[in-house]
Amino acid sequence: MKSLRNLLSIIALSVGPTVVVSAASAETFTLKASVQTDGKPVGSAEVSLWLAQPGEASTRLAEATTNKTGGVVIQDINEVEDGVFYLRSIGGLVEGVKIPHFETLAVLNSDQRSNIVLNELTTIGSIWPVAGMFDMQNGLLGSSNGLLIGSSHVSNLVDVERGTFGHTVLNGTNLTQSETVGRMNTLAALSALCGAQQKRGLCADFLAISGNSSTLDTLVQLAKRPFVKNDDFFNLFTKAYPFPKGEERRDTDFLPYLSYVPTDFALMVRLVGGGTYSPGRLMFDDRAQLWSGQNWMPGSQSGLEKAIGGGVTRLDASGRALSPPLTGYNDQGLDGIGWGTTVSSDKVWVGTFNKKIGVFDLDGKALGPAQVNGEIGGIQGLATAPNGDVWACDNQLNQMIRFPGGDHTKGEIVKLDGLNRPFAVAVDNDNFVWVSNNGGMTVTRFNGNTPEKFSQISVGTAPRGIGIDSKGNVWVGANMSPGYPVPKIPAGASIIDEFKISLANMKKNEKKYPNGSGNLTMLSSKGDVLKANLLNGQISAGWGVSIDGQDTVFIGNFFGTGFMQVCGQDQKVCPDGVGTGQLIHAYKSGVLEKTTDIMVDDAGNVWNANNWNVVSALVEDNPNRVTATMGGGDGIVVIYGIAKPVTNPLIGAVRSPG
Repeated sequence: MKSLRNLLSIIALSVGPTVVVSAASAETFTLKASVQTDGKPVGSAEVSLWLAQPGEASTRLAEATTNKTGGVVIQDINEVEDGVFYLRSIGGLVEGVKIPHFETLAVLNSDQRSNIVLNELTTIGSIWPVAGMFDMQNGLLGSSNGLLIGSSHVSNLVDVERGTFGHTVLNGTNLTQSETVGRMNTLAALSALCGAQQKRGLCADFLAISGNSSTLDTLVQLAKRPFVKNDDFFNLFTKAYPFPKGEERRDTDFLPYLSYVPTDFALMVRLVGGGTYSPGRLMFDDRAQLWSGQNWMPGSQSGLEKAIGGGVTRLDASGRALSPPLTGYNDQGLDGIGWGTTVSSDKVWVGTFNKKIGVFDLDGKALGPAQVNGEIGGIQGLATAPNGDVWACDNQLNQMIRFPGGDHTKGEIVKLDGLNRPFAVAVDNDNFVWVSNNGGMTVTRFNGNTPEKFSQISVGTAPRGIGIDSKGNVWVGANMSPGYPVPKIPAGASIIDEFKISLANMKKNEKKYPNGSGNLTMLSSKGDVLKANLLNGQISAGWGVSIDGQDTVFIGNFFGTGFMQVCGQDQKVCPDGVGTGQLIHAYKSGVLEKTTDIMVDDAGNVWNANNWNVVSALVEDNPNRVTATMGGGDGIVVIYGIAKPVTNPLIGAVRSPG
C-alpha cells in the first residue's frame, strides 16, 4: 500500500479534522462522520476510510482523528462503480478517559454519501450482514455480488446516517416476533462497557469471553458463531446493568434489551412483498436477485381444499420486492408452485401444481410456458446442470423432463423405472443426476447422457432436498426416519392430494413419534452411503439442504419450525468436538415458520423459506375464518453472517467465490 502521506493532505477546519483524499475523478463525494458511544461523543478516535472491491483485500484510503465533539470530515473521495466503502474507528477519549478497546464500523451502501454515525448499533448492524466476508486482517473481502448483498442489507438492521435502527427490523413482525432488536441492544450495551460505560470496570470481562482485544473483533467472531458462549454474554449484561433499587428496568439506555438468556445472538429479518407467501424453493441469479415460486397467493384463504395458486417472487440484492404485489409473476397460466424453482445463466424456471413449466428472463419477462414432447403432471424440483441442461421432476407421473442446453422449447420426457414421486433433483459436476423419491426411501442416480443406466440408493423415508458439496458428496434430507410408516399414495395422485395423504399419515402417527421424525444422509459422489440416519431424534421432517462455501450443511426443519446447521465433510471448520454430520446449532425464532428451503447467498447469509404456518387452516374443509389466510408461511427470512459465501446461481456442486 502507498504511504498515506502520498495519498492524503490534512486541512484543519473549524468543523473538525478534515481529510482530503487526493482525487482526479470528476465524480467525488464528502463524508462527515461522528463517533459516539452510548450517545456520548468520542474525541481523539482514529477514523479510517476503507474501500472493498471484488476479490481484493480492503484498501485504506484515508485516516484522521476526531475532534472533541467526535467529528471528522473526509473530502474528495473518488466514487467507484464496483466496490463498498466503510468506516472504522479505534479508541479515543470519552470525557477525558481513554477507551483503547472500543472500535466501531459503518458499512455504506451506494446511496449513503453524507453524514455517518459510528456507534454501537451501526457497528452491530454493519458486521452481521457482511460477517461471512470480514476478518480483522483483510477487512471486507468478497465477490461483487457478495459485497452488493452484504452492504445492501446493513440498512435492514441499522440506519448508519442516524445511528439508529433500520426500517425493516422495526416493522411489525420483525420487531414483535423476533429477538433481533433485543439482541442488538443487549450487544450494544455490552460493547459500551469498553466505551462510555467503561466506568463500570467490566470491559476486560466482555473481551475475555471471546478472548479478543477489541469490541469489533469480539462482535465479528460472535456474528459468525452466534451460539458460542451466549449465556456468558447475557450473564455479563445482567451483572453490568443491574436493576436500580426499587426499579424494574435495568440501568441501560439501550431499550428494549433481552430479559432472558438467548439461544443465540443470530440477527435476522423477515422480508415480504412482491407476492411472497408460502415460498417453496429459493434461488439466486448472477445479479444477486432472489427468485422463489409460491404455493399460494397472499391474502387468499388457500389450502388443500380450495386454493388460489401463487406466482414467482423476485427480490433485489437488499431484499426489496421487485415482482408485482399479490400475484408475483404469474404469466403463462401458472397457478401454484412447490419445490420447482431453478435459475440458469439467463433464465428462471418454475414448475407448477397445475402441470406447467414457466420460464422467465432475469427481468421477469415471460418466455414460456416450456414445451414438452408429451403429457406432463404436477411438477416439483428443477435443477440446472453445468452443461446447461435443465431437469424437472414430474412428481405426479413419475418421470423426469430434460431441456437440452436449457432450450425451453425442446423438453424431452425421460422414463425411468423406480421413480416414485420424484421431488428434488440436483446435477453434479460430472453430469450425474440425483433425484429424491419422496414416495419411497431412495435416491435415483444416473448419468445425464445415459439415463437408462441408473441406480437406486437407500436413504431416509420420503426424501426431499438434495445438496452437493465441493467434494461431490451428496446430502439428502428426509421427512421421516427409517421405520416410520410410509403413506400409500395412489398412482397419478396430484401434488395437493399427496400433501393431504401425507399429513393424515403424520397425524395418525404423531403419538408414536412425539419428537417428530426425519433425518439426513451423506452419500459419496459414487453413490455409496457414507453416513446414514443423521439427526435422528433431533429433526422433525427434514427438507431442503444447502451447502455453504466451506461445505457446512444447512437443512430445513419443517415441523421443528426453523433450520439446522450441520458439520460438513471438513471437520476442521466445525466447532471443537463436532464431527461430520453432527448438529452444530438449531436456529429458531418467532419469524421462522415451517421451513422448506434454506439457501446461502454470495455474502454468507442464510435464507429461510417460510412455507407453511397454521396447518389447520390448510387441511380443514371449513377453516376458522380468523386463521383462514394464515395457512401459508409469511415471507422469507434472512439470517445474517452464519455461513461462508458461495457463488450463485447454484449450478452443479456448490462453488466458493474466486
